[in-house]
Amino acid sequence: MLKKNDSARFDLLAYFEGHTLAHGVFEDRGGRIKRRFAVEMTGRWEAGAMVVDEDFLFDDGERQQRCWTLVPKTSLTFTGTCADAVGEAHGHISDGCAYLRSTLRIKVGSRLISMDFDDAFYDGGGGLVLNRSTVRKLGIRVGQVLIAFRKA
Repeated sequence: MLKKNDSARFDLLAYFEGHTLAHGVFEDRGGRIKRRFAVEMTGRWEAGAMVVDEDFLFDDGERQQRCWTLVPKTSLTFTGTCADAVGEAHGHISDGCAYLRSTLRIKVGSRLISMDFDDAFYDGGGGLVLNRSTVRKLGIRVGQVLIAFRKA
């Protein structure tokens, strides 16, 4: 049952512990869906960091893998790194939501292009987390990613 103004703090890093399944879409700036994908994730604590292995399967058959290392800095802030990140990602938790700002090198055709991602994660209750990520290149919005995470 959902409660209005639930005071429990949303802990995104703890949420990703164990096995998580997700489905999502990338839509262009005009709102047209360009890609659909599924993600299987496994998270584990290692030396005080949450390590999250992500296996993506896109609707065109392409597969991608990414491994994030998310490090809590305070009870409300964290940082993240992965192989295709440009520098360090910075996250914080506020009012039952988690936010993460990162720059990733994304494969577009045969090129790798740096894109900025502004992620917002919302606790939907019952093991559901919703994610909206605004994607920009050189400050210009190129689209958004919408993902629904569900504990397996």
